[in-house]
Parts: sequence; structure tokens; C-alpha cells
Amino acid sequence: MKKIIPIAVICVVLIYLLSNSHKTPSQDAYIEEINQERIDKDQFLSTSSNSPFYSWGDTVIQLKYFPIDESYKVIAKVSLIEENRVVTLGNSDGSTSTYRKYAVLTFDLNDQTHSLLVLKNLSDGEGKLFTAFADETSAEETYGAGRYLDLEFNRAKRITLDFNLAYNPYCNYNHEYSCPLPPKENFLHTEVRAGEKDYEKENQLVPGV
Repeated sequence: MKKIIPIAVICVVLIYLLSNSHKTPSQDAYIEEINQERIDKDQFLSTSSNSPFYSWGDTVIQLKYFPIDESYKVIAKVSLIEENRVVTLGNSDGSTSTYRKYAVLTFDLNDQTHSLLVLKNLSDGEGKLFTAFADETSAEETYGAGRYLDLEFNRAKRITLDFNLAYNPYCNYNHEYSCPLPPKENFLHTEVRAGEKDYEKENQLVPGV
């Protein structure tokens, strides 16, 4: 006697297939790439002598993230700042650091137009580019002192800005580290529910411990 599959089961299967039918191989590869980067970072933080957790001894680190969402991967218009202008930012430990203002990125996110100031690190020989930002999740679900995005471009007119790659500075993990706070113009008046969540809140740590 043949087994009859209940209609409810068939409906569940169809819903699953339909919900996943919009995914393309490139999207799957994108998600897999980001997931692998997160696995590699956990491995580094858990084992490397350069990890901010190294002094803890044997520790397994598993950072927490928002689900990967390609709507937070946007195209940004680049406006280079040609003149040599600098900005002094406050650091998490009360000190200050100076950076070069390199460019302004303009982009649409959550049905709004936003901008971010890109900074060039003057303290290392490579002069790496990054942006430090805060948003309406800051101090709630994400680190209150802001998150970072590393950038790499020369004189491009447009770049991809992927907030799924937003990460916390080391001072969120270990208060012996000092990190620059976002400039006031880099507060985004929207929720950026992508990238890394606040480590202390997710792991119920007491600041300073």
C-alpha cells in the first residue's frame, strides 16, 4: 500500500522551494564567502597571539552578526577630497588621533540618501582607507562607539559599500585597546541591521572586565 503524503507536507515543501528559488549561484557564492570570512575571523580571534582575547587563555570566540542581507550592499558615489585636509577624532580611551579626509561616499539605503566620510590612516605606512560610522542600532544592538568598514579604492567614481562587512574595533572586545570614534557627520539616521553585533551585549560581559 502506497503512503500518501499529507497536503500540509506538500505545501511546506512548495513554500520552501519557492522561497529559495530566487537565489542565484552568485548569491549563494556571496553568502558562502562572507560566512567563510566570519569563520576565519573567529578562528583568528580564538588562536592568534595577536588577538585581543589572547590574554584570556584558551577561549573559543564566536562573534554574533545580523543575517546576511544583500539590500545592505549598495553602490556609493565617490567624491574625492583633493585638498590635504585632516580631522582629529576622539578615541575610546579619551586620547585623540588625526586622519586625512580622503573622500565622501553618497548612497541610498532604506529609502534614504546618506553620506559617509572616508578617512586615511596616517599612522601606518600603507595609509589604509576606512570609514567609522554609527547608526540607530548603536548602543542598542551594535557597539555604541561605532563600527568600521575597510575600503580600498584609488580614483574610482563609484564603489560597492557592503554593510554586511561592518565590524567592531578591538576596543569592543578588550578595553585595553584604543579606537577612534566616528566623526559626527558619519551618524546614519537609519538602522543598519547588517554586519557585526555588539560583543559585550551579545555575550553579557561587564565593561572593563
